[in-house]
Amino acid sequence: MAEYDLIVVGAGPGGVAAAIRASQLGGKVAVVEPDKWGGLCLNRACIPTKYLSTAQERMAEFKAAPNQGFKADSQGSFDQASLWTQKSELTEYFSMGTQGLLASNGITMVAGEGRLAGPGRVAVGNEVLEGDSILISSGNKWVRPDIEGGDLDKVLNTTEFLAQDKLPQKVLFLGGGPWQLELAQFFVATGGEAFVVEEARNVLPGEDSDISQRLRSIINQGPLQILNQAKVVSLAAKGAGLEAKLEVKGETQILDCDQVVYLSREPALEGLGLDTVGLSDLTVDECQKTKASGVFAVGDVTGVDGWSHLSSAQGIVAGENVMGGSMKLNPNAIPRMCFTRPQAASVGLTEEQAEDLDYDVITGEAPMGVSPMAMIQGQSNGVFKVVAEEKYGEVLGVHILAPMATEIIGAAVLAIQMEATLEDLARACFAHPTIAESLADAARDALGWAIYQPK
Repeated sequence: MAEYDLIVVGAGPGGVAAAIRASQLGGKVAVVEPDKWGGLCLNRACIPTKYLSTAQERMAEFKAAPNQGFKADSQGSFDQASLWTQKSELTEYFSMGTQGLLASNGITMVAGEGRLAGPGRVAVGNEVLEGDSILISSGNKWVRPDIEGGDLDKVLNTTEFLAQDKLPQKVLFLGGGPWQLELAQFFVATGGEAFVVEEARNVLPGEDSDISQRLRSIINQGPLQILNQAKVVSLAAKGAGLEAKLEVKGETQILDCDQVVYLSREPALEGLGLDTVGLSDLTVDECQKTKASGVFAVGDVTGVDGWSHLSSAQGIVAGENVMGGSMKLNPNAIPRMCFTRPQAASVGLTEEQAEDLDYDVITGEAPMGVSPMAMIQGQSNGVFKVVAEEKYGEVLGVHILAPMATEIIGAAVLAIQMEATLEDLARACFAHPTIAESLADAARDALGWAIYQPK
C-alpha cells in the first residue's frame, strides 16, 4: 500500500488548496516545497504587489483629502525602506501561516526539490515518497524578453525590480497587462516616470474594449505614458541606463530609461522527471488530470493565465477528484482584475467574444457619473457593463471599471456560476449608496428600463 493518498509537488495556491481538500476528504497527504511556502503569489507577486497598490491608493486619497475639507500639513513623501520592510513582514507572516494551515490539516510538509521517479513515486533528495496520486503545482519561471539587448543587466523581472533598495527614476514596462499597469501606477506615485509599451491596440488585451479604452484614457497622463501598437525592437546600454528602440504604429522612436521591467514567464517543467511517467508537458483535462494515470496538475505549470485564484479553484477540483470525485471547473466563472485606480474587474465573455461565438448579444451599462458613491469617492469616470444573450437573457459576462471593482466582481462570478439572467440581476436589491448597486442598473439598462440614468 502506498504511503500517501496524494503527494503534492509545489506549495503554491493550487497545491495548498488540493492538499487541504484531499485531507478534508480523508486522504493522507504530503506536500513538497523547495522554496517559500505559499508560492510566487504570496511571496513575490500578488500579495506584495497588492500591498504596494494599497499604499498608492492611500497616497491618492491623502492628496485628495483637501477636496473634502481635510487640510494636509504636507504633500506626503515616499519612504521606500519603511514600505519594503512592511511588505516583507507581511509576506513572511502569510508564508508562516501557510505552513500552519497545512499542519492544522494533518498534512506532512517536506522541504526540498521534488521530482517524479516513476508512477506513484516522488524523489526528494535521497528520500522517495510513494503515493496513489501525484499533483504537480511547481508554477512557472521567468523568461527574458526575446529582443536584442534583452539580457542586459538593467533589464529586470518584477521580482528583481521590487527587490531593489532604491527605485530608479525612469522605467519602461514591457506589456500593458494588469500587473504592468499596477506597477507602473505605483511607480509614478513614488515620483518616478513610467512608460508602458503594449503591442495590442489597447491595454488589458483580451478584455472588453470599452473597459480597456476607458482605463487607458484615465491613467495615461502625466508621468505615466502608454504606447499602444508599439513594441521594443532593441535595447542598448547608454550611460548608467538603457536606450530603447521602439516601433510605434510603424514609426521608429527612441526612448531613454533607467531600467526595463518584464513579466514574461513559462511553465517550470525542468527537473520534474516527467519522462518517468511518459509525459512531455502537463496539459490537463477539465478534471485536472494529465495524460499519465494518477498524475494531476494545477496552476501556472499547466500553462493557464497566472491568476492564483484560478490555481486555487483548480486545486480544489483536483483534491476532490484524487479522492474519487468527478468535479470539473467552470472556466467562464473565473474573475480577472487589475488593481489600478480605478480598479478594473471582469468575468465571463466580453461583448466581442460573445459575438464571435455567434450569440445574439445584448448589453447594458451604468456609468459611474450617476453613482452617488462614486461621486463621493471622487472616482466617477468608470462604468459597469453587462453582456447577455438576448433571447433568454442569460448573463454571459460582467465588466467593471470602478472603485472596489475587484470586490464587487464576486457577485458577478456567482451570477455566471448560477446561470443568472438579466432579470435576476435587475431585480436584486443592492444596498444604497454603494458602488455595487450599479450592477443592477446595468442589467436594467440592457432590458431597457434603467432607473438611475437620464433618457
